[in-house]
Amino acid sequence: MRFLPPDDNIVLYEQGFDADLLGRETAGKNLSALLERIEDPLVVALDGPWGTGKTYFLKRWVGSHQSQNGGAATTVYFDAFAHDYLSDPLVALVGALGDRVPVSKQPKLKRVQKAAIKFMKPLARMGLAAASFGATEALNDLGDVVTEVVKDEASAALDDFWEREAGRRAAMEEFRAAITSLIVTGGGAVSPLIIVIDELDRCRPDYALEVLEVIKHFFSVRHVHFILGVNLSALENSVKVRYGDGIDAGAYLKKFISLSLNLPDTVGRNRDGTKAIITYAEYLAETMEIPEPVTKALIEHLAIISKVNNVSIRDVGKIMSVLALLPEEATKPNVFFGWREVMLTLVVARVIRPQFYGKFLRCDISADEIAEYFGTTESSRTRQINGVSNDEYDHPSYIRHLAWLYLRNEGDLGDNEDGRHIVKYFDDYGRLGRPRELPMRVYSLWLDLFRIP
Repeated sequence: MRFLPPDDNIVLYEQGFDADLLGRETAGKNLSALLERIEDPLVVALDGPWGTGKTYFLKRWVGSHQSQNGGAATTVYFDAFAHDYLSDPLVALVGALGDRVPVSKQPKLKRVQKAAIKFMKPLARMGLAAASFGATEALNDLGDVVTEVVKDEASAALDDFWEREAGRRAAMEEFRAAITSLIVTGGGAVSPLIIVIDELDRCRPDYALEVLEVIKHFFSVRHVHFILGVNLSALENSVKVRYGDGIDAGAYLKKFISLSLNLPDTVGRNRDGTKAIITYAEYLAETMEIPEPVTKALIEHLAIISKVNNVSIRDVGKIMSVLALLPEEATKPNVFFGWREVMLTLVVARVIRPQFYGKFLRCDISADEIAEYFGTTESSRTRQINGVSNDEYDHPSYIRHLAWLYLRNEGDLGDNEDGRHIVKYFDDYGRLGRPRELPMRVYSLWLDLFRIP
Protein backbone atom coordinates (compact mmCIF):
# COMPACT_ATOMS: atom_id res chain seq x y z
CA MET A 1 0.00 0.00 0.00
CA ARG A 2 1.19 3.51 -0.76
CA PHE A 3 0.75 6.60 1.41
CA LEU A 4 1.05 9.33 -1.24
CA PRO A 5 -0.58 9.61 -4.66
CA PRO A 6 1.90 8.65 -7.38
CA ASP A 7 3.92 11.56 -8.73
CA ASP A 8 3.54 12.43 -12.38
CA ASN A 9 7.08 13.49 -13.18
CA ILE A 10 6.43 15.09 -16.53
CA VAL A 11 9.39 15.74 -18.80
CA LEU A 12 8.55 19.16 -20.20
CA TYR A 13 8.16 19.41 -23.98
CA GLU A 14 8.65 15.65 -24.39
CA GLN A 15 5.51 14.14 -22.86
CA GLY A 16 2.01 14.86 -24.06
CA PHE A 17 -1.35 13.34 -23.17
CA ASP A 18 -0.21 9.73 -23.08
CA ALA A 19 -2.54 7.53 -20.98
CA ASP A 20 -5.00 10.42 -20.72
CA LEU A 21 -6.74 9.38 -17.49
CA LEU A 22 -9.02 12.42 -17.17
CA GLY A 23 -9.91 12.71 -20.85
CA ARG A 24 -8.40 16.15 -21.31
CA GLU A 25 -6.60 15.43 -24.56
CA THR A 26 -9.61 16.74 -26.48
CA ALA A 27 -9.49 20.05 -24.63
CA GLY A 28 -5.79 20.27 -25.51
CA LYS A 29 -6.44 19.64 -29.20
CA ASN A 30 -9.14 22.31 -29.28
CA LEU A 31 -6.81 24.80 -27.61
CA SER A 32 -4.04 24.03 -30.11
CA ALA A 33 -6.40 24.42 -33.05
CA LEU A 34 -7.57 27.83 -31.82
CA LEU A 35 -4.10 29.25 -31.22
CA GLU A 36 -2.78 28.00 -34.56
CA ARG A 37 -5.75 29.46 -36.43
CA ILE A 38 -5.78 32.97 -34.90
CA GLU A 39 -3.12 35.48 -35.98
CA ASP A 40 -3.96 38.31 -33.57
CA PRO A 41 -2.24 38.01 -30.18
CA LEU A 42 -4.43 36.16 -27.69
CA VAL A 43 -4.22 35.86 -23.91
CA VAL A 44 -6.18 32.81 -22.82
CA ALA A 45 -6.91 32.28 -19.12
CA LEU A 46 -7.16 28.62 -18.12
CA ASP A 47 -9.35 29.35 -15.11
CA GLY A 48 -10.06 27.13 -12.16
CA PRO A 49 -9.66 26.82 -8.39
CA TRP A 50 -6.43 25.48 -6.95
CA GLY A 51 -6.08 21.74 -7.22
CA THR A 52 -8.16 21.24 -10.35
CA GLY A 53 -5.23 19.99 -12.44
CA LYS A 54 -4.31 23.13 -14.39
CA THR A 55 -0.55 22.61 -14.00
CA TYR A 56 -0.81 18.94 -15.00
CA PHE A 57 -2.77 19.94 -18.10
CA LEU A 58 -0.46 22.77 -19.14
CA LYS A 59 2.73 20.75 -18.70
CA ARG A 60 1.23 18.00 -20.81
CA TRP A 61 -0.09 20.46 -23.36
CA VAL A 62 3.26 22.15 -24.13
CA GLY A 63 4.58 18.72 -25.08
CA SER A 64 1.54 17.67 -27.07
CA HIS A 65 1.05 20.83 -29.15
CA GLN A 66 3.50 19.83 -31.86
CA SER A 67 3.88 16.07 -31.37
CA GLN A 68 0.19 15.13 -30.98
CA ASN A 69 -1.86 18.15 -32.06
CA GLY A 70 0.02 19.02 -35.25
CA GLY A 71 0.84 22.55 -34.11
CA ALA A 72 3.65 24.61 -35.64
CA ALA A 73 4.12 27.04 -32.76
CA THR A 74 7.04 26.89 -30.35
CA THR A 75 5.74 26.45 -26.80
CA VAL A 76 7.38 27.89 -23.68
CA TYR A 77 6.40 26.90 -20.14
CA PHE A 78 7.05 29.57 -17.48
CA ASP A 79 6.37 29.07 -13.77
CA ALA A 80 5.59 32.60 -12.61
CA PHE A 81 5.60 31.69 -8.91
CA ALA A 82 9.10 30.24 -9.19
CA HIS A 83 10.33 33.56 -10.61
CA ASP A 84 8.54 36.14 -8.48
CA TYR A 85 11.67 36.66 -6.41
CA LEU A 86 12.86 38.73 -9.37
CA SER A 87 11.77 42.36 -9.44
CA ASP A 88 11.32 42.47 -13.22
CA PRO A 89 9.05 39.91 -14.95
CA LEU A 90 10.26 41.03 -18.38
CA VAL A 91 13.74 39.76 -17.51
CA ALA A 92 12.34 36.41 -16.39
CA LEU A 93 10.16 35.97 -19.49
CA VAL A 94 12.96 36.82 -21.90
CA GLY A 95 15.21 34.47 -19.97
CA ALA A 96 12.67 31.66 -20.38
CA LEU A 97 12.76 32.08 -24.17
CA GLY A 98 16.42 31.07 -24.18
CA ASP A 99 15.61 27.46 -23.37
CA ARG A 100 13.36 27.09 -26.40
CA VAL A 101 15.03 29.17 -29.11
CA PRO A 102 17.09 26.99 -31.47
CA VAL A 103 20.76 27.67 -32.04
CA SER A 104 20.04 29.11 -35.48
CA LYS A 105 18.00 31.92 -33.90
CA GLN A 106 20.42 32.83 -31.13
CA PRO A 107 21.51 36.10 -32.80
CA LYS A 108 17.85 37.16 -32.98
CA LEU A 109 17.40 36.19 -29.32
CA LYS A 110 20.34 38.45 -28.41
CA ARG A 111 18.50 41.29 -30.12
CA VAL A 112 15.43 40.60 -27.97
CA GLN A 113 17.56 40.50 -24.82
CA LYS A 114 19.28 43.79 -25.59
CA ALA A 115 15.95 45.47 -26.31
CA ALA A 116 14.57 44.18 -23.00
CA ILE A 117 17.52 45.50 -21.02
CA LYS A 118 16.57 49.08 -21.81
CA PHE A 119 13.47 48.60 -19.66
CA MET A 120 15.34 47.24 -16.70
CA LYS A 121 15.74 49.63 -13.82
CA PRO A 122 19.36 50.70 -13.29
CA LEU A 123 19.92 48.83 -10.02
CA ALA A 124 18.41 45.64 -11.40
CA ARG A 125 20.55 45.95 -14.51
CA MET A 126 23.75 46.40 -12.56
CA GLY A 127 22.82 43.66 -10.11
CA LEU A 128 22.22 41.16 -12.89
CA ALA A 129 25.48 42.14 -14.55
CA ALA A 130 27.31 41.26 -11.35
CA ALA A 131 25.40 38.00 -10.84
CA SER A 132 27.16 34.81 -9.92
CA PHE A 133 27.65 32.17 -12.60
CA GLY A 134 24.75 30.11 -11.20
CA ALA A 135 22.28 32.99 -11.36
CA THR A 136 23.42 33.99 -14.82
CA GLU A 137 23.04 30.44 -16.03
CA ALA A 138 19.53 30.29 -14.62
CA LEU A 139 18.62 33.32 -16.71
CA ASN A 140 19.95 31.77 -19.91
CA ASP A 141 23.01 34.01 -20.16
CA LEU A 142 20.90 37.16 -20.04
CA GLY A 143 23.35 38.41 -17.43
CA ASP A 144 26.14 38.24 -20.00
CA VAL A 145 24.13 40.42 -22.36
CA VAL A 146 23.57 42.93 -19.58
CA THR A 147 27.28 43.03 -18.87
CA GLU A 148 28.00 43.76 -22.52
CA VAL A 149 25.43 46.55 -22.67
CA VAL A 150 26.59 48.19 -19.44
CA LYS A 151 30.13 47.98 -20.78
CA ASP A 152 29.23 49.47 -24.14
CA GLU A 153 26.89 52.24 -23.02
CA ALA A 154 27.27 54.71 -20.21
CA SER A 155 24.92 53.86 -17.34
CA ALA A 156 23.88 57.48 -16.91
CA ALA A 157 22.89 57.72 -20.56
CA LEU A 158 20.80 54.57 -20.27
CA ASP A 159 19.08 55.91 -17.17
CA ASP A 160 18.23 59.13 -18.98
CA PHE A 161 16.91 57.13 -21.94
CA TRP A 162 14.74 55.01 -19.62
CA GLU A 163 13.27 58.11 -17.98
CA ARG A 164 12.19 59.82 -21.19
CA GLU A 165 8.69 58.94 -22.46
CA ALA A 166 9.83 59.08 -26.07
CA GLY A 167 12.70 56.78 -25.24
CA ARG A 168 10.40 54.27 -23.60
CA ARG A 169 8.06 54.24 -26.60
CA ALA A 170 10.97 53.77 -28.98
CA ALA A 171 12.42 51.00 -26.87
CA MET A 172 9.05 49.24 -26.72
CA GLU A 173 8.78 49.30 -30.50
CA GLU A 174 12.33 48.02 -30.70
CA PHE A 175 11.43 45.12 -28.41
CA ARG A 176 8.34 44.22 -30.43
CA ALA A 177 10.35 44.36 -33.63
CA ALA A 178 12.92 42.04 -32.08
CA ILE A 179 10.20 39.55 -31.07
CA THR A 180 8.76 39.73 -34.60
CA SER A 181 12.17 38.98 -36.11
CA LEU A 182 12.44 36.00 -33.75
CA ILE A 183 9.27 34.36 -35.08
CA VAL A 184 9.65 35.27 -38.78
CA THR A 185 12.10 33.35 -40.94
CA GLY A 186 14.19 34.80 -43.73
CA GLY A 187 11.64 33.70 -46.32
CA GLY A 188 8.80 35.45 -44.51
CA ALA A 189 7.30 32.29 -43.02
CA VAL A 190 6.03 32.60 -39.46
CA SER A 191 6.93 30.29 -36.59
CA PRO A 192 4.32 31.23 -33.95
CA LEU A 193 5.19 31.47 -30.27
CA ILE A 194 2.95 30.39 -27.39
CA ILE A 195 4.07 31.17 -23.85
CA VAL A 196 2.36 29.36 -20.99
CA ILE A 197 2.48 31.26 -17.70
CA ASP A 198 1.50 29.01 -14.81
CA GLU A 199 0.83 29.69 -11.10
CA LEU A 200 0.24 33.40 -11.71
CA ASP A 201 -2.33 33.68 -8.92
CA ARG A 202 0.20 32.42 -6.35
CA CYS A 203 2.59 35.31 -7.01
CA ARG A 204 2.95 38.54 -5.07
CA PRO A 205 0.08 40.80 -6.20
CA ASP A 206 2.41 43.44 -7.67
CA TYR A 207 4.44 40.87 -9.57
CA ALA A 208 1.33 39.11 -10.93
CA LEU A 209 -0.09 42.35 -12.29
CA GLU A 210 3.28 43.42 -13.72
CA VAL A 211 3.35 40.15 -15.65
CA LEU A 212 -0.01 41.05 -17.22
CA GLU A 213 1.24 44.54 -18.06
CA VAL A 214 4.41 43.17 -19.65
CA ILE A 215 2.33 40.80 -21.80
CA LYS A 216 0.04 43.59 -22.95
CA HIS A 217 2.65 46.25 -23.64
CA PHE A 218 5.66 44.24 -24.81
CA PHE A 219 4.38 41.03 -26.38
CA SER A 220 1.38 42.34 -28.29
CA VAL A 221 2.70 40.92 -31.55
CA ARG A 222 0.86 38.89 -34.18
CA HIS A 223 1.31 35.12 -33.82
CA VAL A 224 2.46 35.46 -30.20
CA HIS A 225 -0.06 34.03 -27.73
CA PHE A 226 -0.16 33.50 -23.97
CA ILE A 227 -1.97 30.92 -21.83
CA LEU A 228 -2.35 31.79 -18.17
CA GLY A 229 -2.86 29.01 -15.63
CA VAL A 230 -4.79 30.97 -13.04
CA ASN A 231 -7.62 31.16 -10.55
CA LEU A 232 -9.27 34.36 -11.77
CA SER A 233 -11.03 34.91 -8.45
CA ALA A 234 -7.68 34.90 -6.66
CA LEU A 235 -6.19 37.18 -9.32
CA GLU A 236 -9.06 39.62 -8.78
CA ASN A 237 -8.00 39.78 -5.14
CA SER A 238 -4.50 40.79 -6.29
CA VAL A 239 -6.07 43.64 -8.26
CA LYS A 240 -7.91 44.80 -5.14
CA VAL A 241 -4.76 44.60 -3.03
CA ARG A 242 -3.03 46.92 -5.46
CA TYR A 243 -5.85 49.32 -6.32
CA GLY A 244 -8.32 49.02 -3.44
CA ASP A 245 -11.66 47.30 -2.91
CA GLY A 246 -13.50 49.96 -4.91
CA ILE A 247 -12.09 48.81 -8.24
CA ASP A 248 -14.06 46.51 -10.53
CA ALA A 249 -11.39 43.80 -10.57
CA GLY A 250 -13.16 41.70 -13.19
CA ALA A 251 -13.39 44.61 -15.60
CA TYR A 252 -9.74 45.44 -14.98
CA LEU A 253 -8.60 41.93 -15.90
CA LYS A 254 -10.66 42.00 -19.11
CA LYS A 255 -8.18 44.60 -20.40
CA PHE A 256 -5.50 41.92 -20.42
CA ILE A 257 -7.34 38.64 -21.02
CA SER A 258 -8.89 37.84 -24.40
CA LEU A 259 -10.90 34.79 -23.35
CA SER A 260 -11.06 32.14 -20.65
CA LEU A 261 -11.68 28.41 -20.58
CA ASN A 262 -12.23 25.78 -17.91
CA LEU A 263 -11.04 22.22 -17.84
CA PRO A 264 -13.89 19.71 -18.19
CA ASP A 265 -14.96 18.26 -14.85
CA THR A 266 -16.21 15.05 -16.47
CA VAL A 267 -14.44 12.30 -18.37
CA GLY A 268 -15.96 11.72 -21.78
CA ARG A 269 -17.25 13.75 -24.68
CA ASN A 270 -20.39 15.03 -23.01
CA ARG A 271 -21.30 16.64 -19.70
CA ASP A 272 -23.06 13.45 -18.57
CA GLY A 273 -19.80 11.52 -18.34
CA THR A 274 -18.15 10.30 -15.16
CA LYS A 275 -16.89 13.08 -12.92
CA ALA A 276 -13.13 13.56 -13.17
CA ILE A 277 -12.71 13.33 -9.39
CA ILE A 278 -14.45 9.93 -9.38
CA THR A 279 -12.19 8.60 -12.14
CA TYR A 280 -9.16 9.95 -10.30
CA ALA A 281 -10.30 8.47 -6.98
CA GLU A 282 -10.73 5.05 -8.60
CA TYR A 283 -7.26 5.33 -10.14
CA LEU A 284 -5.66 6.30 -6.82
CA ALA A 285 -7.50 3.57 -4.95
CA GLU A 286 -6.02 1.00 -7.30
CA THR A 287 -2.47 2.39 -7.40
CA MET A 288 -2.38 3.07 -3.64
CA GLU A 289 -4.03 -0.29 -2.88
CA ILE A 290 -6.88 1.12 -0.79
CA PRO A 291 -9.09 -1.83 0.30
CA GLU A 292 -12.15 -2.36 -1.88
CA PRO A 293 -14.83 -1.88 0.84
CA VAL A 294 -13.46 1.57 1.69
CA THR A 295 -13.02 2.50 -1.98
CA LYS A 296 -16.60 1.54 -2.85
CA ALA A 297 -18.01 3.54 0.06
CA LEU A 298 -15.81 6.57 -0.72
CA ILE A 299 -16.85 6.65 -4.39
CA GLU A 300 -20.51 6.68 -3.34
CA HIS A 301 -19.82 9.39 -0.76
CA LEU A 302 -17.93 11.59 -3.24
CA ALA A 303 -20.62 11.15 -5.89
CA ILE A 304 -23.17 12.53 -3.42
CA ILE A 305 -21.32 15.42 -1.83
CA SER A 306 -19.62 16.62 -5.03
CA LYS A 307 -23.01 17.67 -6.38
CA VAL A 308 -23.05 20.60 -3.96
CA ASN A 309 -19.45 20.86 -2.71
CA ASN A 310 -16.29 21.78 -4.59
CA VAL A 311 -14.01 18.73 -4.55
CA SER A 312 -10.75 19.10 -6.45
CA ILE A 313 -8.27 16.61 -7.82
CA ARG A 314 -5.85 17.69 -5.10
CA ASP A 315 -8.53 17.17 -2.44
CA VAL A 316 -8.98 13.58 -3.59
CA GLY A 317 -5.25 12.97 -3.18
CA LYS A 318 -5.34 14.27 0.40
CA ILE A 319 -8.36 12.12 1.23
CA MET A 320 -6.68 9.01 -0.16
CA SER A 321 -3.55 9.62 1.92
CA VAL A 322 -5.68 9.62 5.07
CA LEU A 323 -7.46 6.43 4.05
CA ALA A 324 -4.10 4.75 3.47
CA LEU A 325 -3.42 5.18 7.20
CA LEU A 326 -6.57 3.42 8.39
CA PRO A 327 -6.07 0.39 10.65
CA GLU A 328 -7.05 -2.96 9.19
CA GLU A 329 -10.22 -3.27 11.26
CA ALA A 330 -11.62 -0.11 9.65
CA THR A 331 -11.30 -1.57 6.16
CA LYS A 332 -13.03 -4.92 6.63
CA PRO A 333 -16.21 -5.71 4.66
CA ASN A 334 -18.28 -6.31 7.81
CA VAL A 335 -17.94 -2.76 9.17
CA PHE A 336 -21.40 -1.27 9.77
CA PHE A 337 -22.57 1.09 7.03
CA GLY A 338 -23.16 3.88 9.56
CA TRP A 339 -19.74 3.59 11.16
CA ARG A 340 -18.01 3.68 7.78
CA GLU A 341 -20.08 6.67 6.65
CA VAL A 342 -19.24 8.55 9.85
CA MET A 343 -15.56 7.85 9.25
CA LEU A 344 -15.75 8.98 5.62
CA THR A 345 -17.68 12.13 6.54
CA LEU A 346 -14.98 13.07 9.04
CA VAL A 347 -12.16 12.41 6.58
CA VAL A 348 -13.78 14.16 3.62
CA ALA A 349 -15.24 17.11 5.53
CA ARG A 350 -11.88 17.89 7.09
CA VAL A 351 -10.48 18.38 3.59
CA ILE A 352 -13.33 20.06 1.71
CA ARG A 353 -15.47 21.67 4.44
CA PRO A 354 -13.20 22.23 7.47
CA GLN A 355 -15.79 24.56 9.03
CA PHE A 356 -18.08 21.53 9.39
CA TYR A 357 -15.44 19.03 10.50
CA GLY A 358 -15.43 19.93 14.19
CA LYS A 359 -19.22 20.05 14.25
CA PHE A 360 -19.49 16.57 12.76
CA LEU A 361 -16.87 15.29 15.21
CA ARG A 362 -18.69 16.74 18.26
CA CYS A 363 -22.05 15.85 16.73
CA ASP A 364 -23.35 19.37 17.28
CA ILE A 365 -23.95 20.07 13.61
CA SER A 366 -27.34 21.54 12.77
CA ALA A 367 -29.97 19.93 10.55
CA ASP A 368 -29.51 22.74 8.02
CA GLU A 369 -25.74 22.17 7.92
CA ILE A 370 -26.24 18.44 7.41
CA ALA A 371 -28.56 19.24 4.50
CA GLU A 372 -26.01 21.69 3.11
CA TYR A 373 -23.18 19.14 3.22
CA PHE A 374 -25.17 16.31 1.61
CA GLY A 375 -27.17 18.57 -0.71
CA THR A 376 -30.49 17.30 0.59
CA THR A 377 -33.52 19.48 0.01
CA GLU A 378 -37.02 18.88 1.32
CA SER A 379 -38.04 17.57 -2.09
CA SER A 380 -35.05 15.20 -2.36
CA ARG A 381 -35.98 13.74 1.05
CA THR A 382 -39.61 13.04 0.07
CA ARG A 383 -40.42 9.63 -1.41
CA GLN A 384 -43.92 10.46 -2.62
CA ILE A 385 -45.98 13.59 -3.24
CA ASN A 386 -49.76 13.10 -3.04
CA GLY A 387 -49.28 9.37 -3.37
CA VAL A 388 -47.19 9.68 -6.52
CA SER A 389 -43.52 8.66 -6.64
CA ASN A 390 -41.28 11.76 -6.47
CA ASP A 391 -38.66 11.84 -9.23
CA GLU A 392 -36.49 14.19 -7.18
CA TYR A 393 -36.20 11.77 -4.27
CA ASP A 394 -32.50 10.96 -3.69
CA HIS A 395 -32.21 7.86 -1.52
CA PRO A 396 -28.38 7.71 -1.16
CA SER A 397 -28.10 11.28 0.11
CA TYR A 398 -31.26 10.99 2.22
CA ILE A 399 -30.14 7.96 4.23
CA ARG A 400 -26.82 9.65 5.04
CA HIS A 401 -28.65 12.83 6.01
CA LEU A 402 -31.00 10.81 8.22
CA ALA A 403 -28.14 8.85 9.81
CA TRP A 404 -26.45 12.05 10.98
CA LEU A 405 -29.78 13.42 12.25
CA TYR A 406 -30.19 10.19 14.20
CA LEU A 407 -26.78 10.68 15.87
CA ARG A 408 -27.17 14.37 16.73
CA ASN A 409 -30.70 13.83 18.09
CA GLU A 410 -29.56 10.95 20.35
CA GLY A 411 -31.60 8.47 18.35
CA ASP A 412 -34.81 10.51 18.38
CA LEU A 413 -36.21 11.05 14.89
CA GLY A 414 -39.74 11.69 16.02
CA ASP A 415 -42.45 10.19 13.83
CA ASN A 416 -40.17 9.76 10.82
CA GLU A 417 -41.16 6.44 9.28
CA ASP A 418 -37.62 5.72 8.14
CA GLY A 419 -36.16 6.44 11.57
CA ARG A 420 -36.78 2.99 13.00
CA HIS A 421 -34.52 1.45 10.36
CA ILE A 422 -31.60 3.86 10.78
CA VAL A 423 -30.27 2.28 13.97
CA LYS A 424 -29.60 -0.92 12.00
CA TYR A 425 -26.90 1.01 10.14
CA PHE A 426 -24.99 1.23 13.43
CA ASP A 427 -25.96 -1.84 15.46
CA ASP A 428 -27.35 -5.29 14.65
CA TYR A 429 -29.69 -5.29 17.63
CA GLY A 430 -31.02 -1.75 17.24
CA ARG A 431 -29.67 -0.66 20.62
CA LEU A 432 -26.93 1.87 19.90
CA GLY A 433 -26.03 3.54 23.17
CA ARG A 434 -25.16 7.26 23.33
CA PRO A 435 -25.42 7.98 19.57
CA ARG A 436 -23.93 11.47 19.86
CA GLU A 437 -20.64 9.95 21.04
CA LEU A 438 -20.25 7.68 18.00
CA PRO A 439 -18.28 10.15 15.81
CA MET A 440 -15.72 10.63 18.58
CA ARG A 441 -15.53 6.86 19.08
CA VAL A 442 -14.89 6.38 15.36
CA TYR A 443 -12.24 9.07 15.45
CA SER A 444 -10.51 7.55 18.50
CA LEU A 445 -10.54 4.03 17.09
CA TRP A 446 -9.56 4.68 13.48
CA LEU A 447 -8.37 8.23 12.88
CA ASP A 448 -6.54 9.39 16.00
CA LEU A 449 -3.37 7.31 15.75
CA PHE A 450 -1.90 9.10 12.69
CA ARG A 451 -2.88 12.57 11.61
CA ILE A 452 -1.91 14.54 8.52
CA PRO A 453 -1.39 18.26 9.20
